[in-house]
Amino acid sequence: MIALLSLFALAIALCAAIVTAFVVAPREMSALSACAVVLAVGGCAALVRTHRLSHVPPALGVWQVLYAEEEAWGFGPGGNEAGFISYRLPGDAARALAAGGVEYLERMPPPEASRRWRGRYSDWRATPLAPDRRWPPDSTTGRHEILQYVCAYGFCIDVDRDQLRAAAEAVNTPGSYCAYGRIGMIVVSPRTRRVYYFYNG
Repeated sequence: MIALLSLFALAIALCAAIVTAFVVAPREMSALSACAVVLAVGGCAALVRTHRLSHVPPALGVWQVLYAEEEAWGFGPGGNEAGFISYRLPGDAARALAAGGVEYLERMPPPEASRRWRGRYSDWRATPLAPDRRWPPDSTTGRHEILQYVCAYGFCIDVDRDQLRAAAEAVNTPGSYCAYGRIGMIVVSPRTRRVYYFYNG
């Protein structure tokens, strides 16, 4: 997530420089400056999308981010972060996963080395998720509640209720698959053709 924060900081600095140039540029340069601003904003959006997609194993063929809510408080060792991202699972991957289950996920080729820890998961398991020390179920409902995981360290984000409901259904009922990564958890639901990635830290 530090890489994401660095991208945001770079994007803000780049956009500020371009906007400053646009404001002080002579009138003849205004169209060129406007194009530069549009390109910078588009480039920043592409970087963020690429970063979000990097959390999903590339062998699943996911290319569409449907929803994302992320927040960071501070930088470095003292910083905290929380996030929830939803993706569309391609039909061919959903069919292969429905047929192959956990074995299909365990046999997927690993991401390229340049992605380091992102998109790497092991110990895949079928849902419903069993209680474990990293994410105990809610003491009242007996279910794994998404925000209890995302907000575990006291830093919370406002996630769309429909997204939370769908992700909780995937985690708490049979038919989906999940795994912990170095940071966060991924849930793959072939039935609804959704992938969810959420994290805390």
